[in-house]
Amino acid sequence: MKVTFPPLKKSLLQMLGPSVIFVALSISGGEMLLWPNLASNYGLKILWPILLILLLQFIVNIEIERYTLVTGKSVESSLVGTARWLSIVFSVTVLVSLVWPAWMTTSGNLIALLAGFQGNAMKDAGLVGGILLLLSTVILFRRKETYRALETCSKYSLMLVIAIIAFVLILKFDGQKFIEGLKGLFAFGYLPEGMPRFDFVAALAYGGVAGILNLVQSEWIKDKGYGVNSLTPKQIERVDLTQPESQKNYRRWFSMIQKEHFILFVLANIFTIFVLSYLGAILLPIGSAQGFQVLVVEIEILNQYVPFLGSLFAIAGIVVFFMANVTILDATGRLIFRMIKPTHPKLTAKKISEIAAYVGVAILLSSIFIPSFKQPFLLLVISASLSAFTMWLYAPLLLKLNSTLPAIARPSLLRSILVLVAAAFYGIVTLWALSAYIPLWIVIGIAVLITGYHLFVLTRQIAR
Repeated sequence: MKVTFPPLKKSLLQMLGPSVIFVALSISGGEMLLWPNLASNYGLKILWPILLILLLQFIVNIEIERYTLVTGKSVESSLVGTARWLSIVFSVTVLVSLVWPAWMTTSGNLIALLAGFQGNAMKDAGLVGGILLLLSTVILFRRKETYRALETCSKYSLMLVIAIIAFVLILKFDGQKFIEGLKGLFAFGYLPEGMPRFDFVAALAYGGVAGILNLVQSEWIKDKGYGVNSLTPKQIERVDLTQPESQKNYRRWFSMIQKEHFILFVLANIFTIFVLSYLGAILLPIGSAQGFQVLVVEIEILNQYVPFLGSLFAIAGIVVFFMANVTILDATGRLIFRMIKPTHPKLTAKKISEIAAYVGVAILLSSIFIPSFKQPFLLLVISASLSAFTMWLYAPLLLKLNSTLPAIARPSLLRSILVLVAAAFYGIVTLWALSAYIPLWIVIGIAVLITGYHLFVLTRQIAR
Protein backbone atom coordinates (compact mmCIF):
# COMPACT_ATOMS: atom_id res chain seq x y z
CA MET A 1 0.00 0.00 0.00
CA LYS A 2 1.33 3.41 -1.05
CA VAL A 3 1.96 6.11 1.58
CA THR A 4 1.36 9.83 1.08
CA PHE A 5 4.22 12.27 1.71
CA PRO A 6 3.51 13.68 5.23
CA PRO A 7 1.64 17.03 5.34
CA LEU A 8 3.35 20.09 6.85
CA LYS A 9 1.85 20.77 10.29
CA LYS A 10 4.48 23.21 11.56
CA SER A 11 4.61 26.99 11.29
CA LEU A 12 7.80 28.81 10.32
CA LEU A 13 8.39 29.72 13.98
CA GLN A 14 8.06 26.08 15.06
CA MET A 15 10.59 24.98 12.45
CA LEU A 16 13.34 27.26 13.68
CA GLY A 17 16.14 25.10 15.02
CA PRO A 18 18.93 23.71 12.82
CA SER A 19 19.61 27.12 11.27
CA VAL A 20 19.73 28.74 14.73
CA ILE A 21 22.58 26.37 15.61
CA PHE A 22 24.29 27.25 12.34
CA VAL A 23 24.06 31.00 13.04
CA ALA A 24 25.50 30.51 16.54
CA LEU A 25 28.25 28.37 15.02
CA SER A 26 28.96 31.04 12.39
CA ILE A 27 29.23 33.79 15.01
CA SER A 28 31.71 31.78 17.03
CA GLY A 29 33.89 31.03 14.03
CA GLY A 30 34.16 33.57 11.27
CA GLU A 31 32.12 36.34 12.74
CA MET A 32 33.55 37.06 16.19
CA LEU A 33 37.17 36.55 15.21
CA LEU A 34 38.04 35.96 11.54
CA TRP A 35 35.97 38.70 9.90
CA PRO A 36 36.65 41.39 12.57
CA ASN A 37 40.35 40.53 12.21
CA LEU A 38 40.18 41.23 8.46
CA ALA A 39 38.03 44.36 8.85
CA SER A 40 40.21 45.88 11.56
CA ASN A 41 43.38 45.28 9.55
CA TYR A 42 42.27 45.89 5.95
CA GLY A 43 39.12 48.00 6.20
CA LEU A 44 35.46 47.31 5.52
CA LYS A 45 35.99 47.01 1.76
CA ILE A 46 36.97 43.41 2.51
CA LEU A 47 33.29 42.55 3.23
CA TRP A 48 32.37 42.03 -0.44
CA PRO A 49 32.46 38.18 -0.39
CA ILE A 50 29.74 37.95 2.31
CA LEU A 51 26.74 38.03 -0.03
CA LEU A 52 28.38 35.60 -2.45
CA ILE A 53 29.48 32.96 0.05
CA LEU A 54 26.20 32.95 1.99
CA LEU A 55 24.08 32.54 -1.13
CA LEU A 56 26.32 29.75 -2.44
CA GLN A 57 26.31 27.98 0.92
CA PHE A 58 22.52 28.40 1.08
CA ILE A 59 22.15 26.56 -2.24
CA VAL A 60 24.38 23.67 -1.11
CA ASN A 61 22.70 23.46 2.32
CA ILE A 62 19.23 23.24 0.78
CA GLU A 63 20.38 20.38 -1.46
CA ILE A 64 21.58 18.56 1.66
CA GLU A 65 18.23 19.13 3.35
CA ARG A 66 16.32 18.15 0.21
CA TYR A 67 17.83 14.66 0.13
CA THR A 68 17.03 13.82 3.75
CA LEU A 69 13.60 15.48 3.55
CA VAL A 70 12.62 13.07 0.74
CA THR A 71 14.51 9.87 1.59
CA GLY A 72 14.90 9.89 5.38
CA LYS A 73 18.56 8.94 4.83
CA SER A 74 21.65 10.80 5.94
CA VAL A 75 23.56 12.49 3.14
CA GLU A 76 26.98 11.50 4.42
CA SER A 77 26.22 7.77 4.57
CA SER A 78 24.63 7.90 1.12
CA LEU A 79 27.61 9.75 -0.33
CA VAL A 80 29.90 7.10 1.09
CA GLY A 81 27.60 4.45 -0.42
CA THR A 82 28.16 5.91 -3.91
CA ALA A 83 31.94 5.56 -3.58
CA ARG A 84 33.38 3.46 -0.74
CA TRP A 85 36.73 5.23 -0.85
CA LEU A 86 34.90 8.35 0.30
CA SER A 87 34.42 6.74 3.73
CA ILE A 88 38.17 7.01 4.24
CA VAL A 89 38.47 10.48 2.71
CA PHE A 90 35.50 11.88 4.63
CA SER A 91 36.52 10.29 7.92
CA VAL A 92 40.01 11.75 7.62
CA THR A 93 38.60 15.11 6.51
CA VAL A 94 36.20 15.23 9.45
CA LEU A 95 38.96 14.47 11.93
CA VAL A 96 41.55 16.79 10.40
CA SER A 97 39.21 19.75 9.84
CA LEU A 98 37.09 19.53 12.99
CA VAL A 99 39.25 18.01 15.70
CA TRP A 100 41.23 21.23 16.27
CA PRO A 101 39.88 22.67 19.56
CA ALA A 102 40.08 26.27 18.34
CA TRP A 103 36.73 27.27 19.82
CA MET A 104 37.37 25.74 23.24
CA THR A 105 40.84 27.31 23.30
CA THR A 106 39.23 30.68 22.61
CA SER A 107 36.78 30.17 25.48
CA GLY A 108 39.67 29.18 27.76
CA ASN A 109 41.68 32.25 26.78
CA LEU A 110 38.68 34.53 27.38
CA ILE A 111 38.19 33.00 30.83
CA ALA A 112 41.90 33.57 31.56
CA LEU A 113 41.58 37.17 30.34
CA LEU A 114 38.63 37.81 32.67
CA ALA A 115 40.62 36.26 35.52
CA GLY A 116 43.31 38.90 35.02
CA PHE A 117 45.99 36.89 33.22
CA GLN A 118 48.01 38.63 30.49
CA GLY A 119 50.55 37.72 27.82
CA ASN A 120 52.01 34.22 27.98
CA ALA A 121 50.40 33.64 31.37
CA MET A 122 46.99 34.17 29.73
CA LYS A 123 47.82 31.61 27.03
CA ASP A 124 48.96 29.06 29.61
CA ALA A 125 45.89 29.60 31.81
CA GLY A 126 43.70 29.54 28.70
CA LEU A 127 45.24 26.20 27.74
CA VAL A 128 44.27 24.71 31.10
CA GLY A 129 40.78 26.24 30.82
CA GLY A 130 40.32 24.85 27.33
CA ILE A 131 41.31 21.35 28.46
CA LEU A 132 38.88 21.45 31.39
CA LEU A 133 36.07 22.70 29.13
CA LEU A 134 36.76 19.92 26.61
CA LEU A 135 36.62 17.31 29.36
CA SER A 136 33.30 18.76 30.56
CA THR A 137 31.73 18.06 27.16
CA VAL A 138 32.03 14.33 27.82
CA ILE A 139 29.33 14.72 30.49
CA LEU A 140 27.05 16.41 27.97
CA PHE A 141 27.48 13.64 25.40
CA ARG A 142 26.37 11.08 27.95
CA ARG A 143 22.96 12.75 28.13
CA LYS A 144 20.10 11.46 25.98
CA GLU A 145 18.89 14.78 24.56
CA THR A 146 22.15 16.23 23.24
CA TYR A 147 20.50 17.93 20.22
CA ARG A 148 17.83 19.61 22.36
CA ALA A 149 20.50 20.92 24.72
CA LEU A 150 22.54 22.24 21.77
CA GLU A 151 19.55 23.99 20.23
CA THR A 152 18.42 25.60 23.50
CA CYS A 153 21.89 26.84 24.49
CA SER A 154 22.57 28.11 20.96
CA LYS A 155 19.35 30.13 20.95
CA TYR A 156 20.01 31.85 24.28
CA SER A 157 23.71 32.48 23.70
CA LEU A 158 22.87 33.91 20.28
CA MET A 159 20.31 36.29 21.81
CA LEU A 160 22.85 37.38 24.44
CA VAL A 161 25.51 38.18 21.85
CA ILE A 162 23.09 40.09 19.60
CA ALA A 163 21.76 42.12 22.56
CA ILE A 164 25.29 43.19 23.56
CA ILE A 165 26.22 44.03 19.97
CA ALA A 166 23.05 46.13 19.53
CA PHE A 167 23.79 48.06 22.73
CA VAL A 168 27.37 48.75 21.67
CA LEU A 169 26.36 49.92 18.20
CA ILE A 170 23.83 52.36 19.66
CA LEU A 171 26.44 53.58 22.13
CA LYS A 172 29.21 54.08 19.56
CA PHE A 173 27.55 54.56 16.18
CA ASP A 174 29.79 55.93 13.43
CA GLY A 175 27.81 56.91 10.34
CA GLN A 176 30.86 57.26 8.13
CA LYS A 177 32.11 53.78 8.97
CA PHE A 178 28.60 52.39 8.52
CA ILE A 179 28.36 53.78 4.98
CA GLU A 180 31.86 52.48 4.29
CA GLY A 181 30.73 49.04 5.39
CA LEU A 182 27.65 49.12 3.14
CA LYS A 183 29.84 50.09 0.19
CA GLY A 184 32.25 47.32 1.15
CA LEU A 185 29.51 44.73 0.58
CA PHE A 186 29.68 45.64 -3.12
CA ALA A 187 33.46 46.25 -3.52
CA PHE A 188 33.71 43.02 -5.52
CA GLY A 189 37.20 41.65 -6.08
CA TYR A 190 39.02 43.87 -3.58
CA LEU A 191 42.09 42.05 -2.21
CA PRO A 192 44.45 44.20 -0.11
CA GLU A 193 48.16 43.73 -0.63
CA GLY A 194 49.91 41.65 2.00
CA MET A 195 46.77 39.97 3.34
CA PRO A 196 47.50 36.37 4.48
CA ARG A 197 45.70 34.19 1.96
CA PHE A 198 44.65 31.47 4.37
CA ASP A 199 43.18 34.06 6.75
CA PHE A 200 40.96 35.16 3.87
CA VAL A 201 40.04 31.60 2.85
CA ALA A 202 39.24 30.77 6.48
CA ALA A 203 36.89 33.76 6.70
CA LEU A 204 35.20 32.68 3.46
CA ALA A 205 34.65 29.20 4.89
CA TYR A 206 33.43 30.29 8.33
CA GLY A 207 31.38 33.26 7.17
CA GLY A 208 28.43 30.95 7.46
CA VAL A 209 29.47 27.33 7.92
CA ALA A 210 31.23 25.54 5.08
CA GLY A 211 32.75 22.14 4.54
CA ILE A 212 31.94 18.85 6.20
CA LEU A 213 29.91 20.62 8.91
CA ASN A 214 27.16 21.38 6.39
CA LEU A 215 26.41 17.68 6.07
CA VAL A 216 25.34 17.42 9.70
CA GLN A 217 22.17 19.33 8.80
CA SER A 218 21.00 16.02 7.42
CA GLU A 219 21.23 14.52 10.92
CA TRP A 220 19.42 17.45 12.52
CA ILE A 221 16.56 17.21 10.00
CA LYS A 222 16.19 13.54 10.88
CA ASP A 223 16.12 14.41 14.59
CA LYS A 224 13.43 17.07 14.01
CA GLY A 225 11.23 14.71 11.98
CA TYR A 226 11.02 16.92 8.90
CA GLY A 227 9.34 15.50 5.77
CA VAL A 228 9.38 11.69 5.62
CA ASN A 229 11.47 11.51 8.79
CA SER A 230 8.27 11.48 10.84
CA LEU A 231 7.42 8.06 9.30
CA THR A 232 8.69 4.58 10.06
CA PRO A 233 11.39 3.10 7.77
CA LYS A 234 8.83 0.77 6.13
CA GLN A 235 6.44 3.68 5.50
CA ILE A 236 9.26 5.76 3.97
CA GLU A 237 9.92 2.99 1.46
CA ARG A 238 6.27 3.15 0.33
CA VAL A 239 5.98 6.94 -0.04
CA ASP A 240 4.55 7.72 -3.49
CA LEU A 241 5.60 11.10 -4.84
CA THR A 242 3.59 10.65 -8.03
CA GLN A 243 0.34 11.30 -6.11
CA PRO A 244 -0.95 14.90 -6.38
CA GLU A 245 -1.41 15.09 -2.58
CA SER A 246 2.17 13.90 -1.98
CA GLN A 247 3.53 16.43 -4.43
CA LYS A 248 1.59 19.26 -2.80
CA ASN A 249 2.86 18.25 0.65
CA TYR A 250 6.43 17.95 -0.58
CA ARG A 251 6.33 21.43 -2.17
CA ARG A 252 5.06 22.93 1.10
CA TRP A 253 7.81 21.25 3.10
CA PHE A 254 10.50 22.28 0.63
CA SER A 255 9.24 25.86 0.52
CA MET A 256 9.23 26.05 4.31
CA ILE A 257 12.77 24.74 4.82
CA GLN A 258 14.00 27.26 2.24
CA LYS A 259 12.28 30.13 4.07
CA GLU A 260 13.61 28.98 7.44
CA HIS A 261 17.15 28.61 6.16
CA PHE A 262 17.16 31.84 4.15
CA ILE A 263 15.89 33.96 7.05
CA LEU A 264 18.11 32.45 9.73
CA PHE A 265 21.17 31.41 7.76
CA VAL A 266 21.50 33.99 4.99
CA LEU A 267 19.89 37.14 6.40
CA ALA A 268 20.96 36.61 10.01
CA ASN A 269 24.55 35.87 8.97
CA ILE A 270 24.72 38.92 6.69
CA PHE A 271 23.59 41.01 9.65
CA THR A 272 25.94 39.47 12.21
CA ILE A 273 29.04 39.42 9.98
CA PHE A 274 28.41 43.04 9.04
CA VAL A 275 27.83 44.36 12.57
CA LEU A 276 30.71 42.41 14.14
CA SER A 277 33.09 43.55 11.39
CA TYR A 278 31.77 47.09 11.76
CA LEU A 279 32.27 46.83 15.52
CA GLY A 280 35.89 45.79 15.00
CA ALA A 281 36.44 48.67 12.55
CA ILE A 282 35.06 51.36 14.89
CA LEU A 283 36.81 50.05 18.01
CA LEU A 284 40.24 49.27 16.58
CA PRO A 285 42.55 51.49 14.51
CA ILE A 286 43.65 49.80 11.28
CA GLY A 287 46.41 47.29 11.94
CA SER A 288 46.37 47.69 15.74
CA ALA A 289 45.67 44.03 16.57
CA GLN A 290 45.97 40.61 14.96
CA GLY A 291 44.16 37.31 15.55
CA PHE A 292 42.91 36.68 19.09
CA GLN A 293 44.25 40.10 20.17
CA VAL A 294 41.35 41.63 18.22
CA LEU A 295 38.97 40.21 20.83
CA VAL A 296 41.27 41.25 23.69
CA VAL A 297 41.45 44.87 22.53
CA GLU A 298 37.70 45.02 21.84
CA ILE A 299 36.98 43.84 25.38
CA GLU A 300 39.40 46.40 26.89
CA ILE A 301 37.91 49.29 24.89
CA LEU A 302 34.32 48.30 25.70
CA ASN A 303 35.17 48.24 29.41
CA GLN A 304 36.45 51.79 29.03
CA TYR A 305 33.16 52.91 27.48
CA VAL A 306 30.90 51.31 30.09
CA PRO A 307 32.19 49.42 33.16
CA PHE A 308 31.92 45.65 32.71
CA LEU A 309 30.48 45.98 29.16
CA GLY A 310 33.58 44.35 27.70
CA SER A 311 33.44 41.68 30.37
CA LEU A 312 29.83 40.89 29.41
CA PHE A 313 30.94 40.67 25.78
CA ALA A 314 33.68 38.25 26.85
CA ILE A 315 31.20 36.12 28.83
CA ALA A 316 28.90 35.98 25.81
CA GLY A 317 31.90 34.94 23.71
CA ILE A 318 32.83 32.20 26.18
CA VAL A 319 29.31 30.73 25.95
CA VAL A 320 29.16 30.97 22.16
CA PHE A 321 32.63 29.50 21.55
CA PHE A 322 31.99 26.71 24.05
CA MET A 323 28.68 25.78 22.43
CA ALA A 324 30.31 25.93 18.99
CA ASN A 325 32.92 23.37 20.01
CA VAL A 326 30.24 21.16 21.56
CA THR A 327 28.24 21.39 18.32
CA ILE A 328 31.33 20.52 16.28
CA LEU A 329 32.14 17.53 18.49
CA ASP A 330 28.52 16.40 18.13
CA ALA A 331 28.80 16.78 14.34
CA THR A 332 32.10 14.90 14.32
CA GLY A 333 30.53 11.93 16.10
CA ARG A 334 27.46 11.86 13.87
CA LEU A 335 29.41 12.14 10.62
CA ILE A 336 32.09 9.57 11.40
CA PHE A 337 29.48 7.18 12.82
CA ARG A 338 27.57 7.21 9.52
CA MET A 339 30.75 6.53 7.61
CA ILE A 340 32.13 3.66 9.69
CA LYS A 341 28.85 2.11 10.89
CA PRO A 342 29.00 -0.91 8.51
CA THR A 343 32.44 -1.94 9.81
CA HIS A 344 32.21 -0.76 13.45
CA PRO A 345 28.55 -1.19 14.49
CA LYS A 346 29.31 -1.14 18.22
CA LEU A 347 30.66 2.42 18.17
CA THR A 348 27.97 5.07 18.80
CA ALA A 349 27.99 8.67 17.55
CA LYS A 350 28.23 10.02 21.10
CA LYS A 351 31.13 7.71 21.90
CA ILE A 352 32.97 9.01 18.84
CA SER A 353 32.26 12.58 20.01
CA GLU A 354 33.80 11.72 23.37
CA ILE A 355 36.88 10.27 21.65
CA ALA A 356 37.15 13.45 19.52
CA ALA A 357 37.08 15.51 22.75
CA TYR A 358 39.98 13.48 24.12
CA VAL A 359 41.89 13.97 20.83
CA GLY A 360 41.34 17.72 21.25
CA VAL A 361 42.82 17.50 24.75
CA ALA A 362 45.83 15.65 23.31
CA ILE A 363 46.32 18.42 20.72
CA LEU A 364 46.30 21.07 23.44
CA LEU A 365 48.72 19.06 25.57
CA SER A 366 51.03 18.77 22.55
CA SER A 367 51.47 22.56 22.77
CA ILE A 368 54.20 21.73 25.27
CA PHE A 369 56.24 20.77 22.20
CA ILE A 370 54.42 22.89 19.57
CA PRO A 371 53.54 26.21 21.31
CA SER A 372 51.43 27.47 18.38
CA PHE A 373 48.83 24.76 19.15
CA LYS A 374 47.50 26.87 22.01
CA GLN A 375 46.86 29.77 19.65
CA PRO A 376 43.10 29.78 18.92
CA PHE A 377 43.37 31.93 15.80
CA LEU A 378 45.86 29.57 14.13
CA LEU A 379 43.75 26.51 14.97
CA LEU A 380 40.64 28.25 13.62
CA VAL A 381 42.38 29.14 10.34
CA ILE A 382 43.55 25.52 9.90
CA SER A 383 40.07 24.13 10.52
CA ALA A 384 38.30 26.64 8.28
CA SER A 385 40.74 26.30 5.38
CA LEU A 386 40.36 22.52 5.40
CA SER A 387 36.58 22.98 5.44
CA ALA A 388 36.77 25.12 2.29
CA PHE A 389 38.69 22.31 0.57
CA THR A 390 36.06 19.78 1.68
CA MET A 391 33.27 21.93 0.23
CA TRP A 392 35.00 21.71 -3.14
CA LEU A 393 35.36 17.96 -2.78
CA TYR A 394 31.79 16.86 -2.01
CA ALA A 395 29.43 19.50 -3.50
CA PRO A 396 29.37 18.01 -7.05
CA LEU A 397 28.85 14.52 -5.60
CA LEU A 398 25.75 15.87 -3.87
CA LEU A 399 24.25 16.54 -7.31
CA LYS A 400 24.76 12.92 -8.26
CA LEU A 401 22.91 11.88 -5.11
CA ASN A 402 19.95 14.20 -5.67
CA SER A 403 19.61 13.18 -9.31
CA THR A 404 18.41 9.78 -8.03
CA LEU A 405 15.38 11.33 -6.28
CA PRO A 406 11.86 11.12 -7.77
CA ALA A 407 11.41 13.60 -10.63
CA ILE A 408 9.34 16.08 -8.58
CA ALA A 409 12.12 16.38 -5.98
CA ARG A 410 15.18 16.68 -8.22
CA PRO A 411 17.09 19.99 -8.32
CA SER A 412 16.48 22.27 -11.28
CA LEU A 413 19.17 22.99 -13.86
CA LEU A 414 19.78 26.43 -12.32
CA ARG A 415 20.25 24.99 -8.84
CA SER A 416 22.58 22.33 -10.20
CA ILE A 417 24.70 24.98 -11.91
CA LEU A 418 24.85 27.03 -8.68
CA VAL A 419 26.04 24.00 -6.70
CA LEU A 420 28.86 23.56 -9.22
CA VAL A 421 29.64 27.29 -8.98
CA ALA A 422 29.90 26.93 -5.18
CA ALA A 423 32.27 23.98 -5.57
CA ALA A 424 34.37 25.84 -8.14
CA PHE A 425 34.54 28.95 -5.95
CA TYR A 426 35.86 27.09 -2.91
CA GLY A 427 38.21 25.09 -5.10
CA ILE A 428 39.67 28.23 -6.67
CA VAL A 429 40.21 30.07 -3.38
CA THR A 430 41.76 26.98 -1.79
CA LEU A 431 44.18 26.55 -4.70
CA TRP A 432 44.91 30.30 -4.67
CA ALA A 433 45.90 30.08 -1.00
CA LEU A 434 47.97 26.93 -1.54
CA SER A 435 49.85 28.54 -4.44
CA ALA A 436 51.52 30.91 -1.98
CA TYR A 437 53.17 28.00 -0.18
CA ILE A 438 53.65 25.06 -2.58
CA PRO A 439 54.92 24.76 -6.19
CA LEU A 440 52.46 25.69 -8.93
CA TRP A 441 52.72 22.27 -10.62
CA ILE A 442 51.43 20.57 -7.47
CA VAL A 443 48.50 23.03 -7.27
CA ILE A 444 47.64 22.34 -10.92
CA GLY A 445 47.92 18.59 -10.30
CA ILE A 446 45.45 18.78 -7.38
CA ALA A 447 43.04 20.82 -9.50
CA VAL A 448 43.19 18.39 -12.42
CA LEU A 449 42.80 15.32 -10.20
CA ILE A 450 39.73 16.52 -8.28
CA THR A 451 38.04 18.25 -11.23
CA GLY A 452 38.63 15.19 -13.39
CA TYR A 453 36.96 12.95 -10.84
CA HIS A 454 33.98 15.32 -10.58
CA LEU A 455 33.56 15.31 -14.35
CA PHE A 456 33.79 11.52 -14.45
CA VAL A 457 31.09 11.14 -11.79
CA LEU A 458 28.72 13.71 -13.28
CA THR A 459 29.04 12.60 -16.90
CA ARG A 460 28.51 8.97 -15.90
CA GLN A 461 25.34 9.99 -14.06
CA ILE A 462 24.07 11.95 -17.08
CA ALA A 463 24.77 8.94 -19.32
CA ARG A 464 22.56 6.80 -17.11
